[in-house]
Amino acid sequence: MRIGKRAVVVTAGTAVVLAAAGGVAVATVGGEEGGEDLTRPGTVAVDESTLPEDDAEESEALADLATVDEAAAVDAAVESVGGEVVRAELEEEDGFVVWEVEVRGDDGTLHEVTIDAGDAGVLGTEAEDDDTDDTEDAEDTDDTEDADGTDAD
Repeated sequence: MRIGKRAVVVTAGTAVVLAAAGGVAVATVGGEEGGEDLTRPGTVAVDESTLPEDDAEESEALADLATVDEAAAVDAAVESVGGEVVRAELEEEDGFVVWEVEVRGDDGTLHEVTIDAGDAGVLGTEAEDDDTDDTEDAEDTDDTEDADGTDAD
């Protein structure tokens, strides 16, 4: 009887560990470069190794696979975050064909919205405030010093 209880405890512990590991696997879909994480996989699979090296040829190959056109992808991105489209481009991400659509929100925030090239679903969004870097760079150029180390301003 004692061995039976131990076996049940070990089995239950193993199930918890496996469930946790499965949850981690689901949570890490996408974001290969440390950027955004996709909320789900895309619907148009592509093997990156089969894509041409040339950017123009790659874009053409991705366009042949995509069933969602640029207009539909842009509409989905704008509906998702609101604002004005800056650019849209077909790309391969994590083995799927996607539209990367940059949208400038009404508040000035730049959003990169990943749209599935198969069903126009939103796979992920990433907000960037690109004005912050420009402001910091401008502040850095104002720091001038005289030869004695005092501020020239």
